[in-house]
Amino acid sequence: MPAQAPQPASTGLRPARVPELDGLRAFAILPVIFCHCYPRDGFFGWVGFVGAGGWMGVDLFFVLSGYLITGILLRTVDDPHYYRNFIVRRALRIFPLYYVCLALFTAAAWLGGGQQWSDMQKWGLGWFVVYLGNVRTALHGFPPVFSFIPLWSLQIEEQFYVLYPLVVLLLSRQNLRRFLVGCVVTAPLLRVFLVLFVTGSSGARYVLMPCRMDALALGGLVAILARCEPARWPSRAQVRSAALIAGFAALGVYAFAWRSQPAESPFHPLTSSLGYSLNGIAFASLLAIVVLSPSPVLAAVLRWRPFTYTGEIAYGLYLLHGPAAWMGRKLVMATIGVEVAPHSAAAVPITFLASYLAAGLSWRYFESPVLALKDRFTSPARRLKGN
Repeated sequence: MPAQAPQPASTGLRPARVPELDGLRAFAILPVIFCHCYPRDGFFGWVGFVGAGGWMGVDLFFVLSGYLITGILLRTVDDPHYYRNFIVRRALRIFPLYYVCLALFTAAAWLGGGQQWSDMQKWGLGWFVVYLGNVRTALHGFPPVFSFIPLWSLQIEEQFYVLYPLVVLLLSRQNLRRFLVGCVVTAPLLRVFLVLFVTGSSGARYVLMPCRMDALALGGLVAILARCEPARWPSRAQVRSAALIAGFAALGVYAFAWRSQPAESPFHPLTSSLGYSLNGIAFASLLAIVVLSPSPVLAAVLRWRPFTYTGEIAYGLYLLHGPAAWMGRKLVMATIGVEVAPHSAAAVPITFLASYLAAGLSWRYFESPVLALKDRFTSPARRLKGN
C-alpha cells in the first residue's frame, strides 16, 4: 500500500509549506541558475552538457505550479468569491515582485544607455507590463537585455490561470480530468505542427502558452490523483518506472539535440516536439512519487533545510539571479580589479552567492509582508481550518 501523501500542518491562518515541495522547487531553480553561469571554456568546459540542460528546470516549475494551483482550486471551488479570491491571492504572490523587478530592470537599462537600451525600446517594454512578453518573444526573439528573458515562463503561467479557474468551476471532476488530458495531448501536436509547417518557429514552440501547457496540465492531473482514494493510486513501482522511462528518454532526446546544436538544444525540433512532453511526464511522475508514496530517503533529502530554504525563495531567485550576478561580477571588478566573464568558473560562486543574498532579502523584507495580505482573501471557515 503506498504511503500517505504529505499533508501541510495547520498551525496558523495559512497552511504551512510542504517541505518536500519546497525541496522540489530547489531542484527546479538550481539548474536554471547554473545554466546561466556555467563555465564554457578551459578545464571546466566539460560541464557544458549539464549546464546547458539547466533550462529543463522550468518544466519542473510548470509541473509543480499545475499541481499546486489545481489543488487550491479544487479545495476552494465552493467558497464564496472563489474566482475573485483566487485571482487576488495569485496577484499578491506574483505581481508585486514582478513589477518591482520590471521597474528596476527598466531603470538599469535606461541608466546604462547605449545600444542595449535603444534595442530594448525597439523590442517593446510594454509587452511585459501586460504579461504578453512571451508573445513578443515568439514573434521577434528574446529581449536584448538578459534580466527580462526569464519573464516568459511567468507569463505562460498567468495566461493559463486566467481561464483555468473557470474550467475547474464549470467542469465535473471527470470532465476536468479529460480537459487536462486534452491539454497534454494538444500541446505536443501543436509543436509538431509548428516544426513541420512554420519556418522559424523554434522560439514560439518554447515560449507560447498553448505549446507548453502540457506540463501545467500534468501537474494538475497529479493533483486530481492525489485527491482520489489511495486504493486508486498507482503503485510506487509503477510511478517509479514511469519516472525512469520518461526521464531517460528525455535525457536521450536532450543528448542528441546537444550534440547536434549545443547552444540551440532547447529549441531543437526533436526537443520541442517530443522532449518537452517527456520532461513533463518525468517530472510529473517524480512529483507523484513525492506526494503519493514518498520513500524515507527521498523525503529526507527534500526536507534538508538548504533545499527547503531554496524552495521558499525560489521566485526571487528566478527573477533576481540575472541582475544579482551582474552586480556581483561588477563588485569583484571594483574590489580586486579582476574581470569575471559571465560564463566562467569564477562566475558560478559569485552568481549563486549574489542570487541568494538578493532573493533572501526580497523574501524577508518584501515578499513575506505582502503575502500576509492573502489572508484577507480566504474564507473565514478556511482560515479557521488552516486551509
